[in-house]
Amino acid sequence: MLNKETLDRVEEYVQRLEQLKGLRSPYEAVWNDATQYILPNRGDFTATRAKGRSRTDLIYDGTGPWANEQLAAGLAGFLTSPTQRWFKLKFMDADVDARRDSRKYLEDTENILYEQVFNSPSTNFSPQSHELYMDIGAFGSSVMLIEDTPGSPINFQTFHLGNCYFAEDGSGHVNTVYRMITKTARELVAKYKDKLSSEQLEALMKKPYEPQECMHIVEPNDDYVPDSPVNTDKKFVSVMIYMDKEKALLDESGFDDFPYVVPRWQKTAEEVYGRGPGSTCMPDIKMVNEMMKTIIKSAQKVTDPPLQVPDDGFILPIRTGPASLNFFRAGINDRIEEFGNKGRVDIGLDLLKNRHEHIMRTFHIDIMRMKEEGPQMTATEVLQRQEEKMRNIAPMTGRMQSEYLGPMVTRVYNIAFRRNMLPELPGDLTGAQIKIEYSSPVARAQKATQLQNVTRLLEAFVPLINIKPEIADKFNGDGYFDWAHDLLDAPTAVSTSKDQVQMIREQRAKAQEDAQMKEDAMAVTEGGLNMAKSQNLMTPKV
Repeated sequence: MLNKETLDRVEEYVQRLEQLKGLRSPYEAVWNDATQYILPNRGDFTATRAKGRSRTDLIYDGTGPWANEQLAAGLAGFLTSPTQRWFKLKFMDADVDARRDSRKYLEDTENILYEQVFNSPSTNFSPQSHELYMDIGAFGSSVMLIEDTPGSPINFQTFHLGNCYFAEDGSGHVNTVYRMITKTARELVAKYKDKLSSEQLEALMKKPYEPQECMHIVEPNDDYVPDSPVNTDKKFVSVMIYMDKEKALLDESGFDDFPYVVPRWQKTAEEVYGRGPGSTCMPDIKMVNEMMKTIIKSAQKVTDPPLQVPDDGFILPIRTGPASLNFFRAGINDRIEEFGNKGRVDIGLDLLKNRHEHIMRTFHIDIMRMKEEGPQMTATEVLQRQEEKMRNIAPMTGRMQSEYLGPMVTRVYNIAFRRNMLPELPGDLTGAQIKIEYSSPVARAQKATQLQNVTRLLEAFVPLINIKPEIADKFNGDGYFDWAHDLLDAPTAVSTSKDQVQMIREQRAKAQEDAQMKEDAMAVTEGGLNMAKSQNLMTPKV
């Protein structure tokens, strides 16, 4: 039995949950439609369907689910492709970042994060990230937990939005998540036996596999104590409550940083939950489903039309199969005929195609699958198409970078740092601030556009040197190389450090100076010999 102070705290959490439920309820009808027509296998919101039964009964047209799948695949390829590096680390201080030992530390750190976390099958990052993109497209919001369990790999879990309630801070960043969890009675007894009353234990042990509802809470800690070794003093509190009639406080702990990432596709300033392509084009998705039902019926009538049969004169059953025979009296009109079918299936198909195209545009399939070249396109036209594509993608990826990629990489880096997974930081860099720079295909394409612009400048610049050689003084070769090296995310190993460059240039200058001095000395010597020869020739012989 909980003491009064603990009971009051638990009841306060339950009241907060009810408040969050009230704030979320206006969105649930739209999300339920998205579940039925776009993500039928993801879960339910307002309606509850039996487990194990078909969830595609309402879907007659698969454009909505297909478009959402294509959007998720496109986002995965553009933002977090497992075949490419999609982020890099940099020091905030440009002078510190330019140091070779700094770059070496960051590159080694990146290698560890990619190999042991993001590209490791044990962390489930790729499949869980794909689920996140699917939820983003259908619902406009998604919730992922980046779990740090001692002795286990860093783990990613994307949860069904129906089980999550969240709130923002004053800056619009999600900093509170209330998540409903279903555990078996056996799990509860095994893990929280000492936190349950004798009555609860007795009831749970009678039905060990019956699902039980719990609530996990993560929110800012009002009593945060920096650098405290006590878990409950950390920046974010973590509370687990058994939602039985008689509530039980199962666990209290804390997090150094917010363990969830909650990206939203787009949202207004007054709303906490996001809106995605699924909610935008839901009327069209419902429309094409109804249209497809009608078209199927019309097509069936054309291929297997209804028949009109006289109400007398036919005793035998009507045969409608291939090569069937039905007899009637010759010379009379009592015969089986098709019932007039005036339907225009082609008109329905044209309208359906128009709605399909609108759905695909709403899910940005036209951008994801845009062809960058054609038989009649020049290299300049291809470049222009690429630039247009990147401009169109940029608004889609901006919020994903700020609400998903940035917090996720920061959380993973902090966990890896606390676990001593990272290389040793150079002593004089302790406390130096690190920032994340994205190098996803989108980011690289945008950077490539900048490089191409500079390349065009150089192409126009070179011919001028022949006319006016001193114009070459305007070109900063070292600056161009450093800029291009950083822009293209080239590894440190392919470039020479500034100190080495300085030493090489000093050695080259010294060698050139020595060579010049040697050449001058030889010239002087040769000049003296020539003068001596001349004097000998001019001296009269005795």
